[in-house]
This record gives sequence, structure tokens and C-alpha cells, in this order.
Amino acid sequence: DASVDADTVNDATAFLETFFKLYPTATDKELTYYVSGNALEPINGDYLFSELVNPIFLQDGDNVKVKVAVKFIDNQTKATQVSQFELVLHKDGNWKIVE
Repeated sequence: DASVDADTVNDATAFLETFFKLYPTATDKELTYYVSGNALEPINGDYLFSELVNPIFLQDGDNVKVKVAVKFIDNQTKATQVSQFELVLHKDGNWKIVE
């Protein structure tokens, strides 16, 4: 059974929303609080987080795999950009993207 309990889904969703609000403008140093190694590179874009779209959470041992589309708004053009992410989250006190 790869299901994830509701508390974990809510906790991981809150983490992802916080992360993606910071991600577009985050520096390498800031990313180290949320991302392990080079799991995600900085995008250095002028984007504003809009929403997570249909996140799917799967339990994978001690980790949680997440497939999610993330809507950003380009601050210059006001166009909506949707980016797809497949992430592996691990919680050791705090959530961190490990893959």
C-alpha cells in the first residue's frame, strides 16, 4: 500500500507551498534549507507562486514521492507558467527535498 495518511499529506502540502513561494528567487544558500544536494537547481526567475495542481503523494519507505504541477505567474508578462515536478521528500525534524 503506497497511500499516505492525511496528516502527512497536509504537512507535506504546507511544506511544498512554502517552498514554491520562495523557490523562484531563492539563492543556492537558501535552497540548502529545503533541498538536499543538487536535487533542484535555482531558477532565478521573476515568478510568483500561484498554486499546487493535483499533487499525488506516494509513500516510499521513509520518504514521500510527490508528483505535482506548480502554477507560477510571470511578474513581467503576467502569463501563467505551469511546471511539472517529481520530488522525493524526507522528514527528519523538517521536510527536505532529497531527490
